[in-house]
This record gives sequence, structure tokens and C-alpha cells, in this order.
Amino acid sequence: MKKILLFLFTVFSVTLFAQENITDAVNTSKVKKKTTHSTKSAVVIWEEDFGGGFPAGWSTYTSNTGAGNNGTPSAGNTAEAPWKHSMVGSWGYWNSVGTNASGNPTAAADAINSTTAANGFLISDIDSANHWNGNSGSSSGSTYHYIESYFTTSAIDLTGWPNVSLEFEHNFRFNNSVNLVVSVSSDSINWMDYNVQGNATNNQESADPEFLSLNISTVGGNQPSVYVRVGWTARVYYWMIDDMKIVETPDHRLSLSEAEYGGWNTTPTTDGFGMEYTFYPMKQAIANPYNFEGIVANLGALPQNTKINVDVSDNTGSSVFNTTSIDVLLNPQDTNVFVGTNKFTPSSTGLYTFKTWASSADTISDTITKSSVVTDNVYGRDNGSDDSEYGLGRSCGGMVIGTYYDIYDNDELSSISVFIKDNSVAGADVFAMLYEIDANNEKVYLTQSEDYTLQSSDIGNWVTIPFDDTETLWSGITYMAAVGGYASPVDTSVVGMSQYTYATTCYIQKNGCLTGTQSFGSWYWTSRVPMIRMNFFVVSSIEENVFDGQLSVYPNPSKGVFTLEMFNVNSEKYTITVSNVLGKIIYNSTDEINSTFKKEIDLSAFSKGVYMIRVENSNSSITKRLIIE
Repeated sequence: MKKILLFLFTVFSVTLFAQENITDAVNTSKVKKKTTHSTKSAVVIWEEDFGGGFPAGWSTYTSNTGAGNNGTPSAGNTAEAPWKHSMVGSWGYWNSVGTNASGNPTAAADAINSTTAANGFLISDIDSANHWNGNSGSSSGSTYHYIESYFTTSAIDLTGWPNVSLEFEHNFRFNNSVNLVVSVSSDSINWMDYNVQGNATNNQESADPEFLSLNISTVGGNQPSVYVRVGWTARVYYWMIDDMKIVETPDHRLSLSEAEYGGWNTTPTTDGFGMEYTFYPMKQAIANPYNFEGIVANLGALPQNTKINVDVSDNTGSSVFNTTSIDVLLNPQDTNVFVGTNKFTPSSTGLYTFKTWASSADTISDTITKSSVVTDNVYGRDNGSDDSEYGLGRSCGGMVIGTYYDIYDNDELSSISVFIKDNSVAGADVFAMLYEIDANNEKVYLTQSEDYTLQSSDIGNWVTIPFDDTETLWSGITYMAAVGGYASPVDTSVVGMSQYTYATTCYIQKNGCLTGTQSFGSWYWTSRVPMIRMNFFVVSSIEENVFDGQLSVYPNPSKGVFTLEMFNVNSEKYTITVSNVLGKIIYNSTDEINSTFKKEIDLSAFSKGVYMIRVENSNSSITKRLIIE
């Protein structure tokens, strides 16, 4: 059998220290929103929206491999998971809406948000199959088996169409670095395989839906009998597919599947990409300016001379920098990593927005937009939003959780800040820790703070934990800023977890609460960024000197309604603006202020996230970060 593996925009998860990754212990959000590419051909050759159920003439195949986690065989599990027509999402334990006292799901998760989801779609619900086999609420260790699950179309006539692409909408979540495979054949014997999980990694849900366009001309073009086979061999979670089409491939189409910024000099990460710093101290940004990369694929029928383009704007929306990459000739189905020819060194603190797109002489791709805040002394990787959480001090153990930071210029670390979730308990003790990361990705202990006892005012807010003495961080070294807690039957401490991130750059030390093959004291990487930040030398307080006076913004974080207060400022006209991470101004006012000023601002109609408040008069200005949760 001929088998060719084409890896399209695939980011591989490589664990450098521990041999497995773990899901968030308390996962309150399971949705990953990614940029999707929805350019569709106008010429549809064949399509299936599953409005009539599972199509007649198609076949489905499923088989239990008998192998559990890490390939370990285990007896007694005969679960299978055939692809089937459905109107609802997964019934699996981790994906369902809720569970009863016995741990059984009480309802299915949401259906795929596809174009024609109302008339049904196909789903492979592997998690549900494993869950319902007497393992109610159990961990997904060796008791969960890998299950093969495939479906195959009947023959499709593509005679007269030399350039063809397969398109569909899908939504999925997977674990253990499995591949989502689409196979195409012109004789039902020899198959060409395509891995289609894109840039998703373990425990991350894809966009809902994510649009796939796959150029299958080399095997299906101008063929009278083309078969499409879709499936995987997985252990947990689900895969939903809808609105399959085969279309005429346009001559020119580019897809930008990933765009990155930031530094990656010292930390090894997948595909050469490094860690994006959402809060980047000016000193570090000068030593290691923002760099730009993008992964581009030619999904068209003809070769294209291709490059990426980057435009940087400040918090007023003004363009302050742009760059392009060197042109590279991409043949059909080729994928290439492009790097901007110039780096961006910011000249002032504040919010910067990065827009990246690919182009050729004949077409452009979708644009991916990201942003970063240049700070005086705060170093952060989270996006300011607590999408999930992880328990530190729990009844079953006290954990340590941390996130990696590359240091590009020597600096003095004075404290670590952490976002404490609102289900934490006042009176619980937490502490800050610092590790150096060596060449083998081992964590070398450096220092630990005194215990900090959570106050009622800390719950649902950022807490700053100082070290007794500043710690010198050296250029060229990677460090891990970490926070720990103690096991307690009543005192609970929970840290906020932010957006998904690359593997092996955020870790938790499991000191209890073990599942599957985990061992006490070992480090396991997490799929999300802990909301843990470094503070260099002097930590800015909420109040600071500005306009010969003081400015306060509280509460911060807030639910969208906050108060802006000014004391002892120069008497004149002041402009107040609030902008989102894309630089769009969502609030603007101008006021005559005489020494003191107090105003309540309501932004509760806007989505949660990081916003920038800018206050300025004729001579000076100041920018504050506002978090809406």
C-alpha cells in the first residue's frame, strides 16, 4: 500500500522533561478560538451536508485496539466509536455540559457551529465510548483504550476537473499527539494520507468551526472514481465534520496558518517558534526586539512567489513599523516558514498591535492580528483573561505551577504576581518561587519567598508576592516564575490559567492529586499559560505620580464597571480614552478638571480581556492596563 504523509501546518508536541502532559485540573473553559480561513471556491463539483443522515453507500469502520495510555494493554474494555450522524456534540465525560452524582454526563456538549449544523453532521465520539464502558468519571489512563474510527465515501467522479480541493468544516479536540487523517484514493487500494489537525496541540479545542481546504489534485484530479476516507485512532475527546465539498481549486490561493512575534533565543519550542510576551519590559524589548514569523501554504493550482507582510500600530492606531519577508516560490501544496527581514524596537511603552498577512502578485491571505504591551517592569505571557484555572493548595496536595521567561538583558527580579481565582479561600498560604532552566530542561531551584496569606480582598484579583531580596536574572538564561500552595482540607488556593500556549514552556509539579501514571514531585507541562508574571526591581502600584498628581483605576480587574480618580493634578483639559487590544478606541471623553476628578465608566457591554486606558493633557500622558473579566 502506498502511503505518503503530508504534514499541513502541524505543530508537534514534544515533551522534553516529563513524558506526558496533563489537562487543567479544573477546566472551566474548553474552547480554543483560532484564526480560520474561509476563502471558498465558487465552483462546487460535489457536496454533502448530511441533511439526509449518514449517506447511503458510505461505509464506517471502528475497532478497539486494546491498548490504553502509553500503549499499555488492558482487559475488559470493548468500547467502539463508529462515525455517526448526530444533532448534538460529545457525550464524553470531559466535554459534556454536566455530570450527576455518579459522574455520568447529564447532557451532550454543544454541536459543531457549522453552516448547516441544524440538519446534522458526523461525529466520532471516542471519549463517550470510553466513558460509558463502566469507567464513570475515571481518569483517562490505561482504562481508556485507543479506538480506530473511520468513514469512507462512495466513489466520486472528478473526470474533467484536473485541479480539485476537498473542503469541509470541522471541530475537534484530541490528546496524546494523535493525527487526524484524511486519505484520498483513485482506486480504493492505494491511499494518500493528509494530517489535518493543523496547528492544534494536545487538549486544545479547535476553532468552531475550523475550515479546511486540502488540494487533492495529485491523486484525485481528473479521476473517474475518487474515494475519501476520514478518521483517526484516538483515546479521548471527539471529532465533528460537516459540509464536505470538492471544489475546483483556484489558480491562486494562500493560507497563513500561523503568525508569531517575540523572542526565541534561548527556549527550544516547536517549529522554531518562541514564546510570545503579551507584557514585555522595555529593557528586554530593546535587547531582543520583536521578530515576526509566519507559516504560509500554497493552496492554489499554480506556483506563487510568496512573502509575509507585517504592520505594527501603536495604541492610537497609527502605523509605526512595517516589514516583509524575502520572496519564496511556493509550488502547489508547499508550506514554508517566512521571517520578516527587519525587527521592531519600540520607542515607548504602551499597546502595540501586529497584523500579518501573506501575499503574492495575484492574491493575499487572511490577516492574523495579535498584540503586546510594552511595560516599564512587568513581564507576562498571559492575555489577562482567566479562561481556566488550576488548584495549588488542595485537599489532595500542594502544587507548584510556573511559566518560562527568556532573559535578554540582565535585570533584578523583585516579585512575582499571580491572579487568584474567585473560588480560592481567604487564609490559604501561597508562595513565589524562581527556577533556572538548564540545557536539559530541568528546573534548578534558586529562591523562594516567605508565605503570603490570602486576604478577602485578594480573591478574584492579582496578588504580588515579594522576595526578601532582589534576584539577579542573567542574559541568555531561561527562568521559570512559579507559585506554590499547601495541601489543606479547607484552605483552597487556585491560580487563573489563560490562553493556550506551546508545549513544554509551562509546568506544574504534582505533589499529590495524581492521576494515571503520574508520580509525586514530577513536572508535567500544561497546555495553558498560568497567570503568573515577573516584576523587575520596582513594582508600579495602582497609584503613581502623573500630571504632578495621582491617578487611580479601581477595581482592576473589574467586571466592566470601574472608577477613574485623579488627585492634585494640574487644572486643565484632559482626554480619557479606552482602547482594546486591536487599538480600536471604545471609549472617549474630554473633561475640564480642577485638581481632583472622579468618574465611573461602564464598559460592561464589551468582552472580557485587556484594555488600555490613556489619560493625557497638553503636556503629558499616562497609560494604564485595565482587565475586564
